[in-house]
Amino acid sequence: IHKSIKQDQLFLRKMVIVGIKCNNVFLSHGEHATNTNSPSHSLDECKCIIVSMATASSQVLIPEINLNDTFDTFALDFSREKKLLECLDYLTAPNPPTIREELCTASYDTITVHWTSDDEFSVVSYELQYTIFTGQANVVSLCNSADSWMIVPNIKQNHYTVHGLQSGTKYIFMVKAINQAGSRSSEPGKLKTNSQPFKLDPKSAHRKLKVSHDNLTVERDESSSKKSHTPERFTSQGSYGVAGNVFIDSGRHYWEVVISGSTWYAIGLAYKSAPKHEWIGKNSASWALCRCNNNWVVRHNSKEIPIEPAPHLRRVGILLDYDNGSIAFYDALNSIHLYTFDVAFAQPVCPTFTVWNKCLTIITGLPIPDHLDCTEQLP
Repeated sequence: IHKSIKQDQLFLRKMVIVGIKCNNVFLSHGEHATNTNSPSHSLDECKCIIVSMATASSQVLIPEINLNDTFDTFALDFSREKKLLECLDYLTAPNPPTIREELCTASYDTITVHWTSDDEFSVVSYELQYTIFTGQANVVSLCNSADSWMIVPNIKQNHYTVHGLQSGTKYIFMVKAINQAGSRSSEPGKLKTNSQPFKLDPKSAHRKLKVSHDNLTVERDESSSKKSHTPERFTSQGSYGVAGNVFIDSGRHYWEVVISGSTWYAIGLAYKSAPKHEWIGKNSASWALCRCNNNWVVRHNSKEIPIEPAPHLRRVGILLDYDNGSIAFYDALNSIHLYTFDVAFAQPVCPTFTVWNKCLTIITGLPIPDHLDCTEQLP
């Protein structure tokens, strides 16, 4: 018996505390472990004490054993170790950051993401993750899929600008706060790029039209309109049109046209190959919403379809989805859909405007309104 106790004493002197994880104390030897749930062994700030085999040269923290004690009443006193562990200053993973959507900004190809962190001073770096948002199911599936995310690591500040994004597109963003103890991620945030901005091209304007200095307003020269009370859209002089300074061949785009008293105008898109002497919509290479006094129509390839907007339509919204092949017109002030053309685009298209009296003003570089965004399916 005395020899057995001496062997046990030698064995215990080769054991050392190596970790902290839960409130229980484990003594491990091979595949066997003894678990004690005694409150006297629990630690206030620590989570676990694991006792495992150590080399003979390791520092021994086990108290002396009285050889007169029987083995079944043998116990270990960890009071000294508890005091040591209670003095330790241990590090935990930072709390999840919060994306501040109200502070985030966007252009047609960039988004600047801002976030805050309660543990700013314990964070070593941040990691920004983002992917295109395509619907409600996309959030659940993509959050668990590392393959679909673009990752920007080692960010030191609490904001970051992502470049090279698609215009008029919604993205999901997540921010991960990281330190030596681990990392935690923010809740997903949904942000979207604006539409591609453009202006009017003065070089494309009819000689009887005036384009403003900021290239955003086109106006009919009223002095010339007094010579005739009938629009010259069927004459050899051609249409009173002006084109935008951009050709679009991909993505989703939205812009609005403010109608400043005009009662004879056409708003739409055209291929570069569309005839310059015709009003838009009078050929197969252009699509338009038109007003002719008190009549409103949508027109393509000379085919006209009557529409009935509000009597005082003051702002027209145009939503172009080039990749999915559609051109939609809206009453922008009242959020009312007017008409949609389904088009299999064969060439890049250019925003085009025709005005016979008064003026039109364009507003571009806008985000797609939420009520027009087909990807906005979340409650």
